[in-house]
Amino acid sequence: MRQQLQGIALILIGILFTLVCMIDPWIPMIGDVGRVMYPVIAAAASIAGLVLVFRRNAD
Repeated sequence: MRQQLQGIALILIGILFTLVCMIDPWIPMIGDVGRVMYPVIAAAASIAGLVLVFRRNAD
């Protein structure tokens, strides 16, 4: 059950990064790298979350 909750949290973080990217993709401290990295980070977090949600427990 704990892995499923971690997976759900990662999916929500991926959604959050996607919303931030859609609203304002430019952050002064990061520069133009944020425009490229936010979608990649969002996709990676969401995919990792899906893996954790649907993975079978070893118990």
